Amino acid sequence: MKKLLVLLLVLGAVYVGGSYVMTGRLPWVVQSEEDRQVSALREDLSRIRQQWQAAGRTQALGVDASSQVDGTLAQLERLDKDLTELLARIKTTEARNQATSLRQEIATFKRGMR
Repeated sequence: MKKLLVLLLVLGAVYVGGSYVMTGRLPWVVQSEEDRQVSALREDLSRIRQQWQAAGRTQALGVDASSQVDGTLAQLERLDKDLTELLARIKTTEARNQATSLRQEIATFKRGMR
């Protein structure tokens, strides 16, 4: 019986630890709508970075990737605009801090694109 209890506790700890590592939050903490919106924008930035890297690899092979580059730049501008609109509506400090951090990441990414 003790072994079963220890096993359940270990599995529970692994679940909570894995969830925290993957999401940055404990499983029983509910995200606010603002936090979810900022997280969605952060995922968009991640996809844009991947597309930019794919366009770079394509260009390195000597293939014209101007449509990929233009599409990626347009998505980045849309992301920046959406973030600006969201920042104007955010009320919680945690979501505002995350959005400000995301804005800095976007600025760093834009500088690195040149």
